[in-house]
Amino acid sequence: MHPHPSEEFARQVARSLQEGRSARAFLPLFPALLRRHFPGGACVLYYKEAEGNAFRAYGADGGDNELPLLREESDLVESFTSRSEAMRLGPPTRMYFELFDRDCRGLIGRLGITLIVPLRARHYFRGLLLARPEPDGERPVRELEEAARTAAALFIPAIEAERMEFENDKNYYRLFKFDRLVLLGQMAASLAHELRTPLTTVLFETAAIRDLPAAAPACDTISREVGRASRLIESLLVFSKFKGLQLAEVRLRDFVEETLGEIPASKIPPTVRVSVEGERELRVTSDPGRLKQVFINVFFNALEAMAGQERGDVAIRVYSEYHELPRDRRCIVSICDTGPGIPDEIKTRVLEPFFTTKKDGTGLGLYISYSVMKTLKGDLEIQSSRQGTRVDLVLPER
Repeated sequence: MHPHPSEEFARQVARSLQEGRSARAFLPLFPALLRRHFPGGACVLYYKEAEGNAFRAYGADGGDNELPLLREESDLVESFTSRSEAMRLGPPTRMYFELFDRDCRGLIGRLGITLIVPLRARHYFRGLLLARPEPDGERPVRELEEAARTAAALFIPAIEAERMEFENDKNYYRLFKFDRLVLLGQMAASLAHELRTPLTTVLFETAAIRDLPAAAPACDTISREVGRASRLIESLLVFSKFKGLQLAEVRLRDFVEETLGEIPASKIPPTVRVSVEGERELRVTSDPGRLKQVFINVFFNALEAMAGQERGDVAIRVYSEYHELPRDRRCIVSICDTGPGIPDEIKTRVLEPFFTTKKDGTGLGLYISYSVMKTLKGDLEIQSSRQGTRVDLVLPER
């Protein structure tokens, strides 16, 4: 007697999870595995990224890089966040499929998708299965839904456990680096006056010899390097001189618009369009001064990322969300640019102190911003692709 397809499929899922190098590495295998056990048409899995608020696509036919990302705020994702039932294409649901098709840049229509299954385990909603089952009867569709949910109950907890372990390791590493940087900042603060005196002397002496024959180029180089050293000292002093929090109620969208209004128009390239949208009444309790420091740093990073482009966009969105329970609501200021994105080989290093790709950068801007957000009991999350970079300033609702 042959086993039921769903039972054999579940065993194969469990075996693949056990043999794989990581639970998340199973995701690209899932669509092809599903099609082998349940022959049909197209099959695409959308699963939430480990960081940020995007859902990445995995297809049975390969070419995952060409499949569009889904944002958490898209109609497709929001429609299934609290829905446990699958949705099948039919006259009553056709307008929903057309709406969802816009979120996927025409993927649903192009692949002929007729079934969308939300994937959840316990209280986690983590993904969507988009499929085109065999059109010859009700049973294959029900079996495909059952198999997808059975598999989700296996791989979602495994991925979540792996993610939490990774986050714990990453936070420990960041805390270790944070302590080292604090110590370095304290050393810089105690030496600042001693360093400034000889640097000022060098600049004065440079000015005195600038008129000597052939001295001007060397003087320019000395002045430039002294200026770079001074900026590094100032960055370290900013980090080491954190005072007590000055907490106040902050209306986030008003805060963003007022901060943008304080930036001189000459600092924003005419080729860049800046837009702000989102919840008008969203409020948090935070330190406006420190929050402004972080926002301005991230905003100018976004502008610099688009330098040299004919045109660019910085889209700022203010919104709130909760992942598991309403009491875990987070308030987010999201800054998205349309630059070239962060190269894969340096994505894991952008929050390291002193790491920079800028010619005159200190490598402390993003790390200090991340540390400030942590002192505000929030977070700084970065997500990047070739379509641009998104930085989320996350604050708890209070």
